[in-house]
Amino acid sequence: MLKTLAAICAALFILAGVPILLFFNIEQRAFSSATYKQAFENQRLYERMPALVAATLSTNLSQNGTLPPFLQELNAQEWQATISTLLPPEELRAMTDQTLDSAFDYLNFKSNSVVISLLPIKARLAGEGGVNVVRDFLRTQPDCTLDQLAQIGLGFLSGNIALCNPPEEAMGFFAPFIQSQLQTITATFPDQIDLVPGPQSGTPNDPRLKLQWVRSGIIFSPFFLFLLLLAIAVFAVRSLRDLLLWWGWPLLITGALAALIALVGSPLIGWFLQLIIQIYGAAFLPPMLASAIGETATSVASQMLVPVVIQGLVIAMLGLLMVIVGSFVMRRRSYQTPVSY
Repeated sequence: MLKTLAAICAALFILAGVPILLFFNIEQRAFSSATYKQAFENQRLYERMPALVAATLSTNLSQNGTLPPFLQELNAQEWQATISTLLPPEELRAMTDQTLDSAFDYLNFKSNSVVISLLPIKARLAGEGGVNVVRDFLRTQPDCTLDQLAQIGLGFLSGNIALCNPPEEAMGFFAPFIQSQLQTITATFPDQIDLVPGPQSGTPNDPRLKLQWVRSGIIFSPFFLFLLLLAIAVFAVRSLRDLLLWWGWPLLITGALAALIALVGSPLIGWFLQLIIQIYGAAFLPPMLASAIGETATSVASQMLVPVVIQGLVIAMLGLLMVIVGSFVMRRRSYQTPVSY
């Protein structure tokens, strides 16, 4: 009877040990911004961030009634061109990394909102880069009339008059006026945009609370495996040989299965992560990041599963060693048993 209970505990150890090993490692890395920074690098998503940031700015700033008509008329494509012109790749990458850090600080209860800083854009827009952006934008407009030319120096970027394309020779004259107006305009920009404001943070309706319960369960799940090993020892172990064999086989099978699944299951686990992000990501992350992180699921899964392979092989080797030693002890005892005639 006791050995039957021990066998049930051993089977439970194998059935629970593989998913616990997988989910424990996934939890350790899924909520770290460093994991996704590496995935963004691998997937070359930093190169596509102008489009993602542009979509966010177009949606959020167009709803800001204090912005001048010039900025409110920019669509997502024009914002993308503006960002690509204003921000060099290294600054855009730093801006993306800061946003990722903010998102995972929010998920880890280190802050109550996810923000994207507009300070780099404001600094560039108020300088010569902003003049170039305005010049490129005006070139897409109809040619100026005489009345519109007369109003350009009077603050046309912040007025309600129709925008127009002045003659090329006039742009050099108007550039100082445009830069002065841009400096005034950028002062109305907020320093940051709250992508996930936190009015429910710290309340029972905080969506992160359920996630925190799940994460806590995963973190403490290895203790369940230790309890199963302890139960096996209580039910079946009466000698060193029993301990080696009863623990060795579950460890060997669990470690080998976990390593095998981690080696071949990266696409499947990546698909599972992407599905989770698509279903639940909107509750915790802004659409800009949820979409980008969803695309990195396979790369992220590969990073998460490398430790599982290593840990699985170590556990399997430990279990194999215990089985070998236990079998050796058993044979040695059989050889030492006297033969009675």
